[in-house]
Amino acid sequence: MDWLAEEIIEPSMDTNEVASVEYCNVLIIDDEEDVHAVTKLTMKNFVFEGKPMRFFSAYSALQAKELLLQDQRFALILLDVVMETENAGLDLAKFIRQELKNRFTRIILRTGQPGIAPEHSVIRDFDIDGYKNKAELRKIDMESTFYTSLRAYRDICQLQKHREILVQVIESIANISRASDLFSFAATVLAQIELVLNISTTKVLLEPSEAFAISKMEEKLNMFSASANNVQVLVHNDIKDLPDNERALFEHALKVKCNFHDQRYYVYFHHSDRGYDTIFAFETERILDSSEVDMIDLFLRNVLLSYENLLLANAFEETQELAITLMGGAMESHSKETGEHVVRVGLFAMQLAKLHGENKFYCERIRLAAQLHDVGKVGVPDHILKKKGKLDALEWEQMQQHVIKGWDIFRGHDNSIIKMASNLALDHHEKWDGSGYPNGKKCDQISLEGRITAIADVFDALCHKRCYKEAWTLEEARQEIRNGSGKHFDPDLTSLFIDNFELFEAIYAAHPD
Repeated sequence: MDWLAEEIIEPSMDTNEVASVEYCNVLIIDDEEDVHAVTKLTMKNFVFEGKPMRFFSAYSALQAKELLLQDQRFALILLDVVMETENAGLDLAKFIRQELKNRFTRIILRTGQPGIAPEHSVIRDFDIDGYKNKAELRKIDMESTFYTSLRAYRDICQLQKHREILVQVIESIANISRASDLFSFAATVLAQIELVLNISTTKVLLEPSEAFAISKMEEKLNMFSASANNVQVLVHNDIKDLPDNERALFEHALKVKCNFHDQRYYVYFHHSDRGYDTIFAFETERILDSSEVDMIDLFLRNVLLSYENLLLANAFEETQELAITLMGGAMESHSKETGEHVVRVGLFAMQLAKLHGENKFYCERIRLAAQLHDVGKVGVPDHILKKKGKLDALEWEQMQQHVIKGWDIFRGHDNSIIKMASNLALDHHEKWDGSGYPNGKKCDQISLEGRITAIADVFDALCHKRCYKEAWTLEEARQEIRNGSGKHFDPDLTSLFIDNFELFEAIYAAHPD
């Protein structure tokens, strides 16, 4: 039995027993019945912080062990030294501390034969809280012992309770910080805040049914709301667009710039070093007391830092995506192709990667990287890019150089999207049978992103008008991809494309020029 572990993993059995149960449990262990009777008679009316005593009796160390192994918890043990053996009490004290791992219960040794176990060595060698002579059974002596022992028990349990709360707060913050998007973040926050609230309280359990956060970053209002059955993530440009209740709480928080209770809600206000104002509000059935507020504030302070960082990460990703799309689109418009071409190629590539079983991170990277597949065309002369007729041998040789130029632009960078863009820029004109360019790679020598982008790029190019050709129908383009299986294209990827063609049709329809 590990008492410390039990205090942590059994929140329903509150460690702060002195304040939360009806009685203070006191165990008297002594082989003399008169000692039991006198102790109970003397202390029967004693009350500690509103709690009367409840006495338990054991008349030997063996009987006491049986009682202790029943998982009954005691605030105080009055322990006789000499019982079955001269050291029975000392051995039991060691058993309680070392085998039961009980560091909470206060132990007072009592003896009628102090010479057998000298006080100075007992106090030094055993983890006990006092060593009393049985002659000291006067009421004032016992009351003093009870007060000091029960206060020590209360304080130790409170320290353990605070440790338990901090462990939960840290675990909850860690769980929230693992959320990679705003939807999972909002759902996780609602679940974790309930854990933190209920481990912080000694009162009726709290079950917040609703929570929301609003953050004003630059000119945008980012908001999420979470309930048991629904999570919403919204962006507003004007505070007037917020729901009435949420707007009123946010405006009040901006005015008072502090935390507050408001009818059904506790509202936490945070002003970051970056100058962003954020509130987090959750529904409560009652006003939180000061200890609950302290813990929930500690929790929410870290939650909102995570929330702000997640918003900033999202904003950075949006900016990065916009920059990539604009860059890829600029290259295409340079050759009189529309910017939607690169967007479609990215979406086709992502869909094909998903069908191939690639993870979410890979799929998102290729969606962006594939938009940069032809960025090397910036180094190809305009008269070649925009030529309406067939290219001659010299012109074709210069056109082929765009893959090298694209690879050269991106190579040497550590960013994962740029690394992938470098690979597919170089490989998207290689062919499965080795007849492509620039390096004549074949089969698996060609990077996966290069093989995927080859299908995505050719399919979109076939379906749209170019300066050198008219647009093909979707069916004609599909058939051309099928015909290229095992020659131009990876046969496995080709099968995935053909077998799930309706998914690519949907992307095509959703992103017209």
